[in-house]
Amino acid sequence: MNLKEKYGEWGIILGATEGVGKATAEKIAQGGMNVVLVGRREEKLHELGKEISEKYNVEHLVIRADFSEENAADEIFEKTKDLDMGFMSYVACLHRFGKLQDTEWEWHQKMLNVNINTFLKCFYHYMGIFTKQKRGAVVNYSSLTGVTSSPYNAQYGACKAYIAKLTEAVAYESRGCVDVMAATLGSTITPSWLQNQPGGEEGKKAIAAAMTPEAVADEIFENLGKVRSLVVGERNRKNVHHWHCDLTADEAAEYMGKFYE
Repeated sequence: MNLKEKYGEWGIILGATEGVGKATAEKIAQGGMNVVLVGRREEKLHELGKEISEKYNVEHLVIRADFSEENAADEIFEKTKDLDMGFMSYVACLHRFGKLQDTEWEWHQKMLNVNINTFLKCFYHYMGIFTKQKRGAVVNYSSLTGVTSSPYNAQYGACKAYIAKLTEAVAYESRGCVDVMAATLGSTITPSWLQNQPGGEEGKKAIAAAMTPEAVADEIFENLGKVRSLVVGERNRKNVHHWHCDLTADEAAEYMGKFYE
């Protein structure tokens, strides 16, 4: 699919450094779009941008931003205001394991900024542009932690539920004008995910059941413009069906909580 012809010249990936963000950036570049790569690790973003430009013959722009800061979105909007924007994907996320009251309030504020406030500002801003020009696409990433409650990861799970439900609603509102998708992911093999996995046989089982970022991106772009909400991966879809159909809310919370006990 020629994404440039369908959506516009430039796409922005908010949280592009590695994993699913990197795979999403490569996917839109493969479709002919120039890429705006946003994240905290500027040097790695420059390396990725150079790699993408050389591989796909597109332009790239790097913007350093800390999504946990109150006004993180302002500089992003300023630096993209003169570009023909046609795609946005919010990948950035922040979580901290532990009981709600045992997590420092400063961390709660940071999580709210990354997972809610900066997300909403960016979604609002670029949806305004896309709707006005009557073309564009958005892929916002949610997680299975937002499908059920997520004990010991409670705020993060609630934020991911917010991202999914807000995106699904806006996708319906903008149908026929802007292609919007809430993409819900399960275990995905990224550097940060690997750091949190156990060693030995349990770790091997977890890796065997997880998806690669490239497989995630392939399935999403195969369905972009066709569905407004997608649980990515057949195993993940079966899990969601089981949680919704076979378990009570209490049972689902207990099932998720035991992962961290």
